[in-house]
Amino acid sequence: MGKLTSETPIATVFSCSPHFLKFVGFFLIGLMVLSCSGLPLRDARPRGVYHRVKSGETLSAIARAYRVDLQELAEINNISHSDRIETDSVIFVPDANQILDDIMIAARPREPSSALQAKEKPVINETAVAGAEIQKKGAAVEGKRRPQPPAEAAAKDRPVLSRAAERDISLRKSAGALESGETPVPPAMPKESAEKPEQIRFDKKRFIWPVKGTVVSPFGIQPNRMYFNGIRIAAGEGTPVQAAADGVVIFSSPLKDYGETIIIQHEDHYATVYAHLGIRTVGGEVRVKKGGRIAFIGKAAAKEGASIHFEIRHNNKARNPLFFLP
Repeated sequence: MGKLTSETPIATVFSCSPHFLKFVGFFLIGLMVLSCSGLPLRDARPRGVYHRVKSGETLSAIARAYRVDLQELAEINNISHSDRIETDSVIFVPDANQILDDIMIAARPREPSSALQAKEKPVINETAVAGAEIQKKGAAVEGKRRPQPPAEAAAKDRPVLSRAAERDISLRKSAGALESGETPVPPAMPKESAEKPEQIRFDKKRFIWPVKGTVVSPFGIQPNRMYFNGIRIAAGEGTPVQAAADGVVIFSSPLKDYGETIIIQHEDHYATVYAHLGIRTVGGEVRVKKGGRIAFIGKAAAKEGASIHFEIRHNNKARNPLFFLP
């Protein structure tokens, strides 16, 4: 190709084959995923507050009080059981503006506006009340003049049963139903006791570990209160790196600050990111199988040793890999 000059047509500069354009499209998609992932984000302080757990508080109550998703709260804090958090431990609450002092009160469900309006004291119309009283007295006088119907008289003469007597009658009816072979209908359970508490979700069968090694940096909030979008897995130099699931390679190239990087697109809008690799063995647009070799770990870095950075993303949002890996 000759040298470019000011007279070179633009169409000549950017003319390329459809195959190359397709590759460029995959490359741009990979760059977009990386730009949203913010690798490695060790210097980024997330927006939110740090809540110190008090006695009796659970992760579910904290999520309800701050109006955040329980799953996101669990993943970002690496908590696998919502009811197993220690008193005085610190929980990071993303996107919160202020710390709540009383979680149990704030966690109570908010009443709808219709219920609040029903509780408000209505405005009394004195003219309407006076008219109603006049109608009531007139109806009472008219009732005294006319003879009382038999049904009303029977209801008036009916004795008022105590709660104990009503309970005794109910027990007798239940006993009679059992003797006749009928199954008595149990009383309806209260709505609050019938509802099941929200559970943390796991998907341990979707992916496999990209390498056999040790997690040296967890997902989410780090001890220095920085946020990390993935996990760092340490392994020996030359260790094979395998695809965590079936998919298509949409990015395979060296990238500044991230080293050799591979991104694989999977089904159900999932993607996996493999960064700080040694040698890549697959290129873009290649379909890979779960467990298939895609790279090797390179030489040990000066600070963190031989390792890779691994991410799992769903709809381009970073998820905690430990909630997916077996």
